[in-house]
Amino acid sequence: MMRFEVPDSRRRWDSPLFTVHHDDTLPCADICDLLLNRKAPPPNMATQSQPLSSTNFLYELDKATQDVVTAVLEAQKFRVIGDCVGVPGSEEKVELVRNLTMVELRRQRSRFISYSKTHPIDSSRISSAFVQFLNNSLNA
Repeated sequence: MMRFEVPDSRRRWDSPLFTVHHDDTLPCADICDLLLNRKAPPPNMATQSQPLSSTNFLYELDKATQDVVTAVLEAQKFRVIGDCVGVPGSEEKVELVRNLTMVELRRQRSRFISYSKTHPIDSSRISSAFVQFLNNSLNA
């Protein structure tokens, strides 16, 4: 069974819509005017190019997030719940709301890396962004 949807001029992908029947004349002037003189539609997320990231972005992302995870795991040995932990590369601190396992931190790190691949950030802000991500994820 084949699916057919009737074109609708209110939909973006069906606009402009010229309906031409068997015995109608083709509106060549209107089509030409539309193709040559019409302003282009505004760009959307599908047509915009992704911002360029540095060539070693993934390496820096991996290293910075691993450093934060290591610092949090080390600090948990000597800190109590409720303390704030300073991490390398960031002025922000991770708030220890409970004892975090390595598995949980790796899962959060993996989520952050997946997000950062599609939404690249400046390399100098990776640690700060990861700390914010951790604080928001763990306090939720």
